[in-house]
Amino acid sequence: MRQEDYARRNVLFYPGMNLSSRERERMDRYEVKTDELTTDHIVYSMAKQIENTFQNFFQVAESVVGDEKALEIAREIGRRHGGTGYSRLLEANKTPGHGSPRMMALYQDLVHAIRGPKHTSALFAEFDDERCVVRRDQCVFYDERRPENGKYTGAFEAGVFEGFKRADPGLDRVDVHACRWRGDARCEIHWIWKARQRTEGPKATGT
Repeated sequence: MRQEDYARRNVLFYPGMNLSSRERERMDRYEVKTDELTTDHIVYSMAKQIENTFQNFFQVAESVVGDEKALEIAREIGRRHGGTGYSRLLEANKTPGHGSPRMMALYQDLVHAIRGPKHTSALFAEFDDERCVVRRDQCVFYDERRPENGKYTGAFEAGVFEGFKRADPGLDRVDVHACRWRGDARCEIHWIWKARQRTEGPKATGT
C-alpha cells in the first residue's frame, strides 16, 4: 500500500501535541492565565472543546429523550455530517461524486491534520487501487474518561459512513476492523471501493 509523499514529514511539533500533562491539566482547570497562553495551549483547548461538546451533547440528549432516541439522533447527525467535506474535496479536484482510495486518503489526512493534536494519531492513511486504510490510536469522538458514551460514537460513525457512500456511489463499504469505543486498543477502518469493470480483450481462439 502507498502513502502520499507528505507522510514523511515530521509531525512531532504539531501545535498542542507536546503540551505537558501538567499544562493540559492546568488548561482543563482554567488555571492558566491569559498572558501565559501559547499556540500549544490554544490549539489543545480548541480541540478539547470539540471533544467535550460531542460528549456533553449526547449525555444531555440521553437524559432528555432516552438512549434509544439519542442513538437515533447520533446516527442522523453522522448522516448529515458524513461526506460533506469529502464532497467538497472531490469538487475541488474536479471529480464530483467520483472518488477513489487515493482521494479518500487525501481527505482523511487533511481533516486529521487540521482538527487538533488528538486527531493527528490518524496520520497518515494508506491506499491502493481497492481500499484506503486509516489507523489511529486516539479518536476525537471518543472520550476514554466516559466509555459509557461509546455507543454514541458508534452510532455517529455508522451514520458518517452512510454519508460518505451517498457522496461517492463508487464506495462499496466501510469495514471497521477495530475501534476504541468497542474496547480495542486502537481503530482501524478500511474504505473499500466497488470493483471496476474491466474491458475484456479479444478471446484467444483455438485451432
